[in-house]
Amino acid sequence: MADLNASFSLFPAKEKKSERSPDFSGTIEVSVDEIDALVAHLGTAPENNWKDEKVVKLRIAGWNAESKAGMKYINGKISTPMQQQQSTADVSDLF
Repeated sequence: MADLNASFSLFPAKEKKSERSPDFSGTIEVSVDEIDALVAHLGTAPENNWKDEKVVKLRIAGWNAESKAGMKYINGKISTPMQQQQSTADVSDLF
């Protein structure tokens, strides 16, 4: 499966109409060339989240950025999750 490599940008809200209004909003951009990787990943075996719901996870990472006009925002990447390294050590060996 090809790895997904999409991007997102989150900008501070210009006006909060209520306390529940988001502090940031933005868009996720998936290039046409990445759609097959996204669909392939979404078709992988789901896992349980903290609420014991079946989910397919995506990894996100964000960095503080500043536009040419001086507006601060968060710029980021979305990708397939990194594979967890399986440890051969027994947890009891750590204590």
